[in-house]
Amino acid sequence: MRDHQEQFLWGKALCTRWPTSAQLARWHQRTREALAQWFHPVVLQVEHRAPHLPQPARAIHAEPGTAPGLPECVVALAQMQRALRRETTQRQELERAFRQIRKALIQAEADLACLRGVERQARHQALHDELTSLPNRRHLLEQLGQALVQREPGHNGPTVIYIDLDQFKAVNDTHGHAVGDEVLRITAARLSAAVRHGDLVVRLGGDEFACLLAGGADVMPLRQLCAKLLEAVSLPMQVHGLQLLVRPSIGVAMCPEHATAVQSLLSCADAAMYAAKRKRCGFAFYGQTD
Repeated sequence: MRDHQEQFLWGKALCTRWPTSAQLARWHQRTREALAQWFHPVVLQVEHRAPHLPQPARAIHAEPGTAPGLPECVVALAQMQRALRRETTQRQELERAFRQIRKALIQAEADLACLRGVERQARHQALHDELTSLPNRRHLLEQLGQALVQREPGHNGPTVIYIDLDQFKAVNDTHGHAVGDEVLRITAARLSAAVRHGDLVVRLGGDEFACLLAGGADVMPLRQLCAKLLEAVSLPMQVHGLQLLVRPSIGVAMCPEHATAVQSLLSCADAAMYAAKRKRCGFAFYGQTD
């Protein structure tokens, strides 16, 4: 019923006046040209995309040399209109799906950025000391291991400086852990300010610190650096209204002169630090008695 109504409306719109024979001839000629240039390819495309169309839709193609009648064109146009409506509906559904996928992708990227931020924060916490914000022992082991692996044969490797605060336990026992924690923070800041750019200052735990010096270094510059560290840490500290004096003991171990492995180099620096503590000489190199 709807098809007949549409045919009637199309016919009424197109044929409000009865055409003359000349007008009909011109109209048929233009119809054949339009069918050849536009209508026939479009119908083929619709048949390819919508094979479920009824059989009359496939039978409306004009035979060569014949002119299609007005009812056939009206039917074809109506079918084309329905096919276009279906195509429009499918396109709208695809657009809605695309918007949903894009929204989900944006959310996934935001979640991934948040996850990466949490991961970076977790790694930072795993590699840094909570009290002083300095890198911790784990960080030192990673950096020292990389420096030893990258050392070329026959070249000097990294240098480790081990630092321990004398009588720090007495400060904690006498003035409390809050004062002791502030002493550690001040020590960490002074050590970081005294070393060269690119050198690593680490809190190993308790009152023990370490410095990792990248690249090879001569004995004389190392002595000057140790003296600088000793002087910086030994300056008076103002903590909670108290004036405190803390003196460090420093041990130095060099690669490859003293060791070429991570734990061996740390052990040599630790042994040199204890030698300096016993002799109260401020700092000492591994294997040297002066």
